Amino acid sequence: MKTTIKNHLEELQLSASKMLLYHSDNKMLISYFKDLNEKLVYLQKLNDMESKYNLTAISDYIEELTKIDSELTHIDISIQLKEVAKEKKVAKVNAKLF
Repeated sequence: MKTTIKNHLEELQLSASKMLLYHSDNKMLISYFKDLNEKLVYLQKLNDMESKYNLTAISDYIEELTKIDSELTHIDISIQLKEVAKEKKVAKVNAKLF
């Protein structure tokens, strides 16, 4: 399914680029298609990231935890990317999902 999404995004990007060339005399449409192209590139990056890190499984787990405890206010997730060589280096991400 990821391949299908990737193919659709690439087709949409190609189509938006063609339309950008076709409507190159209209400033409003140029702006629209450039914005559309940027958003399609962003979606491709998100799709690639989801494939690489399996974010759907993390999202499903968060949904499961919130069903178990409806008063839950925080979930701490720790992901080890590689073996610790000298010292543990941590990046913290805080996200509000409400």
